[in-house]
This record gives sequence, structure tokens and C-alpha cells, in this order.
Amino acid sequence: MLNLLKSDSYKMGRSRFFWICTIASIILGIVIVIALQQTMNAALRNDVVRDAGEILAMVPDAAGVWLLGLGFSMNLHLISIAAFTAIFISREFDNGTIKNTLSRGMSRTNVFFSKFLVSSMAALIMLVGFMAATLIGGTMAWGLDPNGIATASGIMNMVLMQSLLAIACVAVFTFVSMTLRSAGASIAICVVSVSLMPTLLGAISMMLGNAIDLEAYWLGEAISNLATVTPTSADLVNGIILAVAWSVVSIIAGTILFKRVDIK
Repeated sequence: MLNLLKSDSYKMGRSRFFWICTIASIILGIVIVIALQQTMNAALRNDVVRDAGEILAMVPDAAGVWLLGLGFSMNLHLISIAAFTAIFISREFDNGTIKNTLSRGMSRTNVFFSKFLVSSMAALIMLVGFMAATLIGGTMAWGLDPNGIATASGIMNMVLMQSLLAIACVAVFTFVSMTLRSAGASIAICVVSVSLMPTLLGAISMMLGNAIDLEAYWLGEAISNLATVTPTSADLVNGIILAVAWSVVSIIAGTILFKRVDIK
């Protein structure tokens, strides 16, 4: 297992796409800062701005910590993580690396866990880049926390919960990629799950007469609810349960399916 982790970690570091996704995460954070600052300034000048009322309502709250939470709530940082995980894993099937690894007697369970753990490490690095860009950029624009709302423990809780939920998302992306074993299909499903899953689940809930809110059971909903330094206890518990549940189910299902497929 240790050798697999070392090998996959080395390949991650050598992957051009890993660095592209990491830089993209940082650029995303910077773009959010610049776009929001320019939009707020335009609204304050009474320029024609879409949803000017909502933008102006944000002005008193604007701060580095506030922007970090806003960035998390958009879920856009997950796109780079989804794309990297899908490509990193599916390429291993395309170039025959998985088959060669298994032919050397490596356990399929260990192979799956190695891909998951290394992809999680990559996701956390991208997450750190995104957090640094939004927090530093927001602090430069409006100050770290001029309203004195945030506490060190509140910021730490938000960062830890977002990290836990990001790892849970990686578990889902790993399951999809190890099951489909195709770069195109894996990228499509993983990225779509980030951007369109809430809409899909909301539509299904409406078809069921809103008897159950399926969107509340998706990781994206928990990420948005916990993108704050003052979460409720219910949201914290729900977020932990969802992260653990999605991770466990994805890992178990992915491992079982991976053991049953014929690797060519």
C-alpha cells in the first residue's frame, strides 16, 4: 500500500493537469474577488447593475472571511477537483497502468484506496489555493473581518468542514472514475454532478410532490449551508453525517465494482 501511495503521489506531482487545476483554483478565487468588488463599486455609483439591490445589501458584510464563505457556497471550487480526479484516474486505465499494477499482485482494494487518498490530497491542495486567493484578496479589498463577526474557532470549523466535504466529493468522483474507466465519461459525470445535481434533485423532488427534499441529502447543499463562520449545530451534524455517508457508500460500492470488472 505504501509503495502504491508513493507511486501515485509522484505521478500526481508530475501531472501537468494537477498544476493546471491548482492554478485554476487560485485564479478562480482572484476572479471572484475582482468581479464582486467591481460589481459593488458599480452599484454604489448607481450604475446599471443586475440585481443591484442584492449587491448593495452585501456591501456592509464585505470582508475577507465573508468572501471565503461566499466562495465556498458557490461550489465552483469543486469543478477543478472533479476534473482532476476524473482525468488522473481514468488515464491510469487508458495507458494500461492499472492493469500492470494488478499484474504485479497488488490488491484491488489497495489500488482503489490509493487513488482515493492521493486524489484527496490533490483536492486539499487545490482547496488551500482557492482559500488563500479568496481570503487574501478579500482582505486586501475590504479587510479581514471589519465587523468583528468571525472568531478563530469559527474560521477553523468552516475550513475543516469544507475540507471534509471536499474529501467526500472526491470519494464520489473516485467511485465514478474507477467504475466508468473513461476520461470523457468520467469528466462529464463528475463535473455535471457538481453543477447540475442540485437542479436534478430539485426536479425529482417536485415530481414526487415535494414529499421529500432530495437536494438536502446532496453534498453541495451541506457545503453551502456550512459556508459560514456561524453554522447551526444541526447543519454541522448534518454535514458530518452526509460527508461520512457519501464517503463510505462511494468507497464500498466502488471497491466492490472494481473487484468485479475485467481490466483490459
